Amino acid sequence: MEAVVSTQSTGDTEIQLTDTIQLNLSYSNRKIRVNLALPLKSETKQETEQAHQSVKDDRMLVIQACIVRTMKSRKQLKHALLLAEVMQQLQNFQPSVPAIKKCIGILIEKDYIERLDGENDTYQYRA
Repeated sequence: MEAVVSTQSTGDTEIQLTDTIQLNLSYSNRKIRVNLALPLKSETKQETEQAHQSVKDDRMLVIQACIVRTMKSRKQLKHALLLAEVMQQLQNFQPSVPAIKKCIGILIEKDYIERLDGENDTYQYRA
C-alpha cells in the first residue's frame, strides 16, 4: 500500500521545473519512521558515454601539458625517456603508451615539439 506524502500542482507523474510540490498534511501513519527516500533515476547510457568521453578528453590535455612541461625543462629527450618521465609524473591515472604517442603527435602538429632531423626517436622543444 502506497500513501501520498506530497502533492504536485499539475498532478503529472513527471516533475517539471515549474511545478509546485506541497506536503500532504492529512497524511498519517502508525509507524514512527517513514522512509521518504525515493530511488534515484539512474544515468542513461548516453550520459555515461558523455562522461567517459569528457574524462578521456581531460586526460589527453593533462598528458599534453605534462609532455610540454617535461620538454620545456629538458629541451631534448629521447622517446623512451619521454614516455618514462610522463608515466612517472602522472600519478592520478596511468596513461597508456598509445595515448602518450597520440599526444606527442598532436604536439608535433601544434609545433610545441619537433623531431630532430638525424634521429627520429629524439624530440626537441620549440620555444
